[in-house]
Amino acid sequence: MTTLMDTPVQTTANRNRVARAEAALCEVLAEATRRGFWGTASIEVIVADGAVQRICRRLERVER
Repeated sequence: MTTLMDTPVQTTANRNRVARAEAALCEVLAEATRRGFWGTASIEVIVADGAVQRICRRLERVER
């Protein structure tokens, strides 16, 4: 039995934001896995009631 809380929010806006989060992850990974990159890479997805509200990507390079 599936309840309302078990199903993902299936709005057009949420699907678009999920796609943008996936694209952001690919971009961050592509940048961070290049030779010569030293630092941290992260993606933060802020969600409220099952809907993606904000996507934050961070690349912090260490100066060597």
